[in-house]
Amino acid sequence: MKRRSARLKNRKDITIIIAVVLAVLAGAAFLIVVSQDRDDGPGQPLLSIEECGSPELLIKGCLFDLGIDRKDVRFSENKVNVAPRRALSLKRIERAFAPIRDVGELHIENAGHVRIIVNREEWNVYFSGVPGRQARCAIIVDDIGLNLKFAKDFSTIDADLTFSVLPDRPFSVKAARFLHGKGKEILLHLPMEGNGKDPGKGAIYWNMPRAEIRSVLRQDLRSVPHVKGVNNHMGSLITPDKDIMRIVLRDIRDQGLFFVDSLTTSRSVCRAVAQEVEIPFIARDVFLDNERTDSYITAQINKLVEISLLYSDAVAICHPYPETFAVLAREAPKIRGRGVNIVRVSELIHKQGSAP
Repeated sequence: MKRRSARLKNRKDITIIIAVVLAVLAGAAFLIVVSQDRDDGPGQPLLSIEECGSPELLIKGCLFDLGIDRKDVRFSENKVNVAPRRALSLKRIERAFAPIRDVGELHIENAGHVRIIVNREEWNVYFSGVPGRQARCAIIVDDIGLNLKFAKDFSTIDADLTFSVLPDRPFSVKAARFLHGKGKEILLHLPMEGNGKDPGKGAIYWNMPRAEIRSVLRQDLRSVPHVKGVNNHMGSLITPDKDIMRIVLRDIRDQGLFFVDSLTTSRSVCRAVAQEVEIPFIARDVFLDNERTDSYITAQINKLVEISLLYSDAVAICHPYPETFAVLAREAPKIRGRGVNIVRVSELIHKQGSAP
């Protein structure tokens, strides 16, 4: 009797196991069929455009999620111009436009440009700067004065570039006068002790007596004509020193000039000291040519445009390299076409008033 009961129990267990296996196989087959029905080929969305509405309606829905008022949106064929009332971060834009990926392709080019492809049709959404704050950028060309050809070449670029001239170099005076004659803004590129490399003539060193610092600075200013402001050349040992920067910025302020922090070190105290001594001030946002390749410089220019569109202004610094000249000559008109004006750096500083 016990053996018979055990055999029945074993058969019952086997039957349950077989039933479970069959159920799993049936479920897997159902999922495969459903998946095949929904996917007629690689890259096809789960939802059709008919189910979701026209691309224009989809874009309007994404902009609504961003909190954009309908009167701040202009459709022109497949181009959409958006004028947000406050700055939008790249992450917010990515989140709002994420549903597009269910029906097509989404390419977030930068914070000012979203590209959408639905049914092989391309749409471009452009975000302008915050209304009342025109998107602008300044591009400073450093290290002028070593060769007059550099100044002449870069002056031909169709943009209002700012030029920073090193003191007491073979062509400092000629380059400054030439550029001034072309209507360009001139800065003194003030040498400062840095990471061990020689900053060159007219440099301020950490161990200098205070009186000598003032004397060197004043001589540097006299050696470059038509100067409107100052930015630092190197200086990773000087710009973190509050005592030295107070001397430097007070003397620059007393000459009626402004200061641009090249930000050669993250330890710079220039912004705080500029607020303290009340000198017009702005800091660099992007270095364009730390790598002298077309792809790198182009990518840095794209970053400059993105920052300008997001915050309404940005400052870039570059150098008179042939690679930089080629890319800037090509890209400067495109920067304007993307809604950002290239202006001399003083326009950004004067817009802010004094040290931010």
